[in-house]
Amino acid sequence: MKKIKFIIIACIMLFIQAKVAAQTSGAVITTSPASFTAEDEVKIIIDVSAVGNLAGKEPLYMWTWFPSEPPPGNGQWTSSAEERKLTKEGDNKWSVTLKPTDFYGKTPAEIPQIKFLVKAKDGSGDAKSDDIIINVEPLIFIPKVNRVFPKNVGKDDIVTIYLDQTLATSTELQRMTPSDIELSVYNVATQLGTNLVFPLKKQGEKLYSYSFIPARLVELSSGGNITRIDYKFKGTMLDINGTAVPAVSEAFSTPIIPLK
Repeated sequence: MKKIKFIIIACIMLFIQAKVAAQTSGAVITTSPASFTAEDEVKIIIDVSAVGNLAGKEPLYMWTWFPSEPPPGNGQWTSSAEERKLTKEGDNKWSVTLKPTDFYGKTPAEIPQIKFLVKAKDGSGDAKSDDIIINVEPLIFIPKVNRVFPKNVGKDDIVTIYLDQTLATSTELQRMTPSDIELSVYNVATQLGTNLVFPLKKQGEKLYSYSFIPARLVELSSGGNITRIDYKFKGTMLDINGTAVPAVSEAFSTPIIPLK
């Protein structure tokens, strides 16, 4: 009899422990893109399946306090503002899409992290997740011969590719007088359209650039996508006789991330 009582008590304790673990376990967070700066648009997806006091509840809301405490729009703890309502992505999965500098009204230097939690409209009774902290990459200028801005590129973003000849290591780029950039648009391994050639803009001594919107380079069918853009710099250089001959750089590539 004592042994049976012990087993029953042990089962009850295990049940209580499991329930507490489910209630206190954190949400699962993913972002698209995986890393982002304060000037990038990011989609944050929160899976509250393991958050016992939120799983199955809807709608859910974002309550944020950093880098701006409190930012406009949170509302009251017992009645979150509708503008903080999250978008339902699936069972127990919710999302918010934002550009940190616009959302918080802060400069990039003031946004090293985003801190928030997910809650029911009335957060009383502990109807909330644990605190969620997401790191934001700093805006760091990394000099390179073929710099692309912004760091994370979406198909509808304005993209600028720079050529800085002062950092060139190849003979072609060192000796070239650049004039054009040749772009090739891809969806995984399939090229979309033909190679496109555009004139470079001279920004300064040995510094050139070209700006474009990826989605406007080619016709995209319904559901079509751009995953990367390959590019080369073209121009002329002098041969051993001092005659100008065509010159082409090595190929570079930049990924296109589904930001939107």
